[in-house]
Amino acid sequence: MYKRLEDTRADLDGLYSKGLQRGYSVGWDWDLLPYTIKMGTTSYIAAPPHQGKTEFWFEILINLSCLHKLKHIIFSPETGNASEIYAELCSKFIGKPYYGKYQMSGSDKVYAEMFINEHFVIIDPSDEDLTIEQYYKLVDQIESEQGITFHTTTIDPWNELKEVLLPEDMGREDKYLSRILGYSRKNARTKNRHNCIINHVRDQQTITENGISYNPIPTARDFAGGQVWFRKGMLMSILWRPPYGLTNLEGRPYKETETIIKIAKSKPKGVSKNGMYSLHFDIQNIKYYIETAGGTRIYADRGEYNNKTKAKEPEQITIESAIKPNLAFDKPVEIDNNNKDDWFQTSESEF
Repeated sequence: MYKRLEDTRADLDGLYSKGLQRGYSVGWDWDLLPYTIKMGTTSYIAAPPHQGKTEFWFEILINLSCLHKLKHIIFSPETGNASEIYAELCSKFIGKPYYGKYQMSGSDKVYAEMFINEHFVIIDPSDEDLTIEQYYKLVDQIESEQGITFHTTTIDPWNELKEVLLPEDMGREDKYLSRILGYSRKNARTKNRHNCIINHVRDQQTITENGISYNPIPTARDFAGGQVWFRKGMLMSILWRPPYGLTNLEGRPYKETETIIKIAKSKPKGVSKNGMYSLHFDIQNIKYYIETAGGTRIYADRGEYNNKTKAKEPEQITIESAIKPNLAFDKPVEIDNNNKDDWFQTSESEF
């Protein structure tokens, strides 16, 4: 339960020589989006409905797999059943719909399914309710049965888990949350995983500004369930889609494609940087991008998977001209001085 300094010598020497270490990159340079995923820690993501919580997190997971070969297990009943979630992940990986008028090609389908099958497992308990303890026990069981080591776990959303209060909780939700969120954090540290929990926010007061009614960006204490989330949180992010027509603090109108990522808490030190960052969603390619002041789109780096599904350039077709070039043009002509007729002869092709 305790350690002397000498017990941590290796870790201390690492800190002395290398300093604080960030987590895994999620595809954007630190200067653009200071957000990394570190093993042995947790992250909480919250937003009002229809703000893109799941969309954003699924892209982070795919980027982690592309860049670092990480593997993930997902519990996301609101997104759909297992096949629907797999289809969603395939779409985000390829950048084309899995079904519908503009669906991906058969070869893209096979390629996406191979990648997603290698890196993702979906928990689909049907009508069975899970407590958080049962959820993490199931994760361990799947690891053992499948021979997989999961680097991240996802609970999306939090309220899909069954809530069971113990006598020590004294019937209080804040006591229950404090115990359960502490349990999730200990699980991440013990298993050296990254445990992500996605949550809703509590009801907000609608405000009207310049004729536009909207809900303001939530704070970390607006997580549904109260400020216990903020006290127990490590990496805490809030997503907010500003209403079209509203302007930011710099006087720039928000765009319809824009989503604000508010990093509200960054622990341990170095994994992220508190602040608000702007992402845009490319509906056509089903990906987020960062837009520079000059309008350039910067998509997440996916390493060896960059441009794997980029549309092919049209083939260049060469049409042979009926006019033949004179290959002898501007070349000296050998003339037989003994044959004066050659002095005036020219090739037909020279005309």
